[in-house]
Amino acid sequence: MKIGVKTFDNSEFADYFKDKADFLEVQAIIGKNYDFLEDYPLPIVIHAMHSRWGVNFADKGVGEKNKKAISFAIELANRFNVKKIILHPGRLLNDDCSSEKAVEMIKDLDSRIILENLPFRDRALCLMPEDTNKFCSDSGRGFCFDINHAIESAISKEKDYIKTIKGFISLNPKHYHISGQNILDGKSDTHNSFDNSDIPLKEILDLLPRDAELTLETTTDIEKTENDLNLVRSLVG
Repeated sequence: MKIGVKTFDNSEFADYFKDKADFLEVQAIIGKNYDFLEDYPLPIVIHAMHSRWGVNFADKGVGEKNKKAISFAIELANRFNVKKIILHPGRLLNDDCSSEKAVEMIKDLDSRIILENLPFRDRALCLMPEDTNKFCSDSGRGFCFDINHAIESAISKEKDYIKTIKGFISLNPKHYHISGQNILDGKSDTHNSFDNSDIPLKEILDLLPRDAELTLETTTDIEKTENDLNLVRSLVG
């Protein structure tokens, strides 16, 4: 299993993990400087901007923002020889939004783009294995499996989250995300370190294929991320 870490635009973070992680995932944010990735020794995965930055591929009303976000992600991917660009499919935030519009806007984009399942909030697309499979098929895209999003969606729909995880894995994801998460107290906190988490980490990791490429989306703190990386390595053997 290959295990990577994620940063936004932190050169110190990237430099620290260049001989510890197997790859680096980078959140592509317009206006940030990514020169620190020149001659970076590890493979790089790009994550395009999403709803946090007002991007929504289900809404043509923000089409220009969508276009700029994906164009910037592709620009970085071309610059740093990236093979995977992760994209959120979007949310049905108003009556002008639809899954069909998202498919239409996504299907002809760069072939490196893979789609991430989303958590059950703000009427997001790709919540469960069935609708995610259909969306990926309709748009001709591969799939990035965010385990914590699946847990949140399953609990919100009163489904067994381990069975839901297995359903997503059956779709043969091209990439995986995992982080710490609090679920027993009814919260949906994600992107925590694993020392602030109650998910059954070992049980979940044992479900993943041995050749999985897994990004730790835990925290931006270097020391905590290193502890999380070491923990996951010890659990996957």
